[in-house]
Amino acid sequence: MTPAVLADLVRAAAHDVLDGRGLDTAALPSTVTVERPRDATQGHYATNLALQSAKQAGVALREFAGWLAEALRSADGVASVQVAGPGFVNLRLAAGAQAGVVGEVLAAGSRYGIGDAPDRFVAPGWARTPAGTVMTAEQLVEEIGADAAHYALLRSGRGTAIDVEPWSRHTDDNPVFFVQYAHSRLASLVRNGADLGVTTAGADLGLLIDDGEDELIRTMGEFGSVVAMREPHRVARYLERLAGAFHRFHGSCRILPMGDEEAGALHSARVALCDAARQVLANGLRLLGVTAPERM
Repeated sequence: MTPAVLADLVRAAAHDVLDGRGLDTAALPSTVTVERPRDATQGHYATNLALQSAKQAGVALREFAGWLAEALRSADGVASVQVAGPGFVNLRLAAGAQAGVVGEVLAAGSRYGIGDAPDRFVAPGWARTPAGTVMTAEQLVEEIGADAAHYALLRSGRGTAIDVEPWSRHTDDNPVFFVQYAHSRLASLVRNGADLGVTTAGADLGLLIDDGEDELIRTMGEFGSVVAMREPHRVARYLERLAGAFHRFHGSCRILPMGDEEAGALHSARVALCDAARQVLANGLRLLGVTAPERM
């Protein structure tokens, strides 16, 4: 379940809550926001819909939040719901709902999360160094290469100084290297999985319940809402978050069989997750005009 689908679910539940009590559903905003809570122990997502709408609906804030939480507890894909603070509603998704994002990505392929975004964002034609020197895009390409130049220009935005030196490094503090390396590592895991007999067709994605898997899946699910903002610097920063989530997943979960171990259902599910994460990174890099290398 992506954040956009969850937001629609929350709004529909709120509409039913108000309508069923004879209250004005016009109090609800046309668009509902769900975000990650600052404290991850509070759940996967939180919404402030009750704070936005209770007064207009003529009902006490905590009462409305309680009604909404009760309605959402019976919704498909929702594992638990709690009211927090003055009226925030925190939600934790069921494992199967989370894993559904993986299937959505693999089914949509290169169109996942793109919507009506342009094929490629247009980068500014110049940049300024920290010393105040103006560089054209062509000069920047000569200094650091086409991929790094496109990424840096779109990530920084017009008028933001670009320090050329870090963008030349093959290290994790170079954002484009960090993202491209994650893509190549994911592609390698998918290839190696196939060589080891790990099949992803019909994988049981409900097995993806580890915290590292959970974080990676939730981050993947946010891609479409980030792209919809039409702000390339947000896409770049998102790709870095996704690459970071992959590296944490890779560090905490064994993906491929080791030694004489037979390929099993969990291996299949995790390789499918890797393939989906690789696809999202590839889609985002394509929007930024940056290559998605299979090997580095």
